[in-house]
Amino acid sequence: MNKIALVIFALFLALTGECSGQQFGADYAARVGRADSLFQAKQYRESGELFNRAFAGNGGVGYLHHRYTAVSAWAMVHEADSAFYHLFRIIERVQYDELDKVLADSTLHNLRADPRWEKAIGLIKGNKDLKEAKYDRRLIAVLDSVFASDQKYRLTVYDTINKYGMDSPEVHDINTRIIKADSINIGIVTNILDTHGWPGPEVIATHGNTLFLVLQHSDIPTQLKYLPVMRDAVKRGAAQNSSLALLEDRVALGQGRCQIYGSQIGLDEKTNRYYVLPVSDPIQVDQRRKEAGLEPLKEYAAHWKIVWKPETYRQDLKQLLGEEALEKYDCFQKQNGKKNRLR
Repeated sequence: MNKIALVIFALFLALTGECSGQQFGADYAARVGRADSLFQAKQYRESGELFNRAFAGNGGVGYLHHRYTAVSAWAMVHEADSAFYHLFRIIERVQYDELDKVLADSTLHNLRADPRWEKAIGLIKGNKDLKEAKYDRRLIAVLDSVFASDQKYRLTVYDTINKYGMDSPEVHDINTRIIKADSINIGIVTNILDTHGWPGPEVIATHGNTLFLVLQHSDIPTQLKYLPVMRDAVKRGAAQNSSLALLEDRVALGQGRCQIYGSQIGLDEKTNRYYVLPVSDPIQVDQRRKEAGLEPLKEYAAHWKIVWKPETYRQDLKQLLGEEALEKYDCFQKQNGKKNRLR
């Protein structure tokens, strides 16, 4: 039995919009990295000053999340002019609309007595209302229900296995409920995809992840049918590349190929031990994961108490599962009497 890795991926934040073609160089990266570290160390003034230098040295532009941290840094040292400069910049240039985040952010507390605060909040709310006016509320409500159904029993699987064992009636009952829910949800999601294509965030907000999750839990023919749809959605910015990577891995394994990104996790029922399912070229997997927007495999695998050792991975997997069980995967198959060393 394989445990499907469910992770929530953050959307990669866009440029502040001053110049969408801007090339961000090593100096910018080094400065904002240091500025972030100073902020975490509560050296707020030094952080704000370094963010300012990073933006100035980069043609006046920066990434949205860096600009927002600069707002927080200056607010924490009561430098309202600098804080509002950065805040109004993202409000006006990228239509910043995260109203709930701003209202709940304790680092901005020192700005609230300033008359500019109400103006900023009004503009953020206006941006939020403008964006949400395009939402398909009916579709969002449907996907909300689908997500709740998809996750309801999966969230209990890990603890139930640890408590009662893989072959227990309790785990069998959960699996039965999951299969039933998946059957219903797959029908709903494929109907949405057939009718609307893959709707973007301007239509369904962040609920594109629900479409992906349901496809992850569908059978291989369904995944193969809609994989090109998701690939196109990623190109359009309607779906996340990190999510696509997981679906690519799922399809690869289902076709007897080794996964590319190491996202799929297996469970050895004899030892109750989790392991990374067959992955191509384990030495280079972190580079592929980085390009897809995924964390290093060592960090990802640790969620299942797996110690990731790329140098010994293939041999360790053979010892765990046996060579015969691995022969069905292309990167473990023999070619001309030798192991395939290209994967």
